[in-house]
Amino acid sequence: MIVPHLVALVGAGASAEVFRLSGGRVLKLYREGLDPGVVDREHDGIRYAQDQGLHVPRTFGTHECGRRRGIILEELRGKPLLRISPLRLLRWRPLLRRFADYHALVHRCSGEGLRHAQHDIVRVRIGQATVSRRARQEALDRLDALPRGDRLCHGDFHPGNALLTRHGIAAIDWSNGCHGDPAGDVARTELLFRHSGFGRVLRTWPALNVLRPMAASFYLREYLRRAEVDEQQVAAWRIPIAVASLVPDSRVHRLSVLQSLEHMGFAP
Repeated sequence: MIVPHLVALVGAGASAEVFRLSGGRVLKLYREGLDPGVVDREHDGIRYAQDQGLHVPRTFGTHECGRRRGIILEELRGKPLLRISPLRLLRWRPLLRRFADYHALVHRCSGEGLRHAQHDIVRVRIGQATVSRRARQEALDRLDALPRGDRLCHGDFHPGNALLTRHGIAAIDWSNGCHGDPAGDVARTELLFRHSGFGRVLRTWPALNVLRPMAASFYLREYLRRAEVDEQQVAAWRIPIAVASLVPDSRVHRLSVLQSLEHMGFAP
């Protein structure tokens, strides 16, 4: 494959850099040393979502650049919901409804045929979590009791991975794409609303920090209205998902996750 000329660096994160190419495309180039399985998982997930008719950036295959691997994607024009001020509450409620609607739409898609399983991803992360041996085993036992599921799951759906375009919301970053139980996917999103590292202003200002649980609860209510999932099913996933988030270099706010686990009667 001949890769178009790299025009500019348009974004960078812990695991990858995104370069604009000519022809309305971008190259998401993963950093050297990253597990190649992550690249394959994202490529498979986004291609599968595309085939299911979801609004996602089209993929044009993988590419190797020296020792780094990447994916060539359509460049979607839009703004992540994360960049829309949370202080504009009148706009946040309808946006969260659209966010929940998109997530429910993802879960209506079959995940049969995807190589990667939600249970396997969560199991690996629980094994890497910085918690006690007893807590790790209890989280694994709880995970084993949960349904594996066969629905398409994004695995990391939060406002930073939801792009608002003129054609509606599009999900980006499918590096955790898998087949699994929608309730587990929802529990992950709910956790990120409540405890992720994004929204530092909200976490710094106690008066504004109340918006995080408000947004999480509103999202959950709106999602449950649209899907064949109930709150008890989501609740069953909360402890395994929370423990799985406590891996080294996690972007969640560790103290608040630990406090949440203790509130659920779980001692990490």
